Amino acid sequence: MKSNHSLGLMVLLTFALFIPGCYAQSESLNTSGAVGLSDLREMQLYENAENDFRVTYPTGWIAEDADANDMGLVAGFLAPGVDMNSSSIYITLQVEALPEGMNLTLAQYGKAALGNLKKALPDLQILAESDIPMGGQPGHAVVYNLMSDGTEYKVLRAWTVQGDVAYVFTYNAPVGRYDEFAKDASKIIGSLAVA
Repeated sequence: MKSNHSLGLMVLLTFALFIPGCYAQSESLNTSGAVGLSDLREMQLYENAENDFRVTYPTGWIAEDADANDMGLVAGFLAPGVDMNSSSIYITLQVEALPEGMNLTLAQYGKAALGNLKKALPDLQILAESDIPMGGQPGHAVVYNLMSDGTEYKVLRAWTVQGDVAYVFTYNAPVGRYDEFAKDASKIIGSLAVA
């Protein structure tokens, strides 16, 4: 994402969410956003050759490569109609190289990610947690609220582990607008295809 304000918020959210917790079972997540054949004509393709993956996203969303950073952010998807200079509804994708040969399972990565999240946000309350499919691979997701600059955001954090790499999506929106783009976010997250 190119906007300094957006990047600042993404950095805050990413810091609070990065790296593999605390399991709180509550309401289940809606994971019905799988892409069907009827959806394909409304989807666009984002490919990242450097990290060897692709993602489809709905027409109207804007996909951008992330500027150079040391947090693993590789791409961002901005919701339709949102001001690029002060975006508050977006999805980011991080690619995290895991220690070589460690062979972390999805559960092990998730426990570490949630532990780090809880350290960064001691008052964190997980609103929902669920296993989800991500591009035909098992994934896991949590939903929670986060205050930033006087605004309450609802955040969906989803990850999958493939080999020595973790792919981490973060969908962020003000609480009152979260549901407006949640189905699109599910489609984007569920479409991850790693070569």
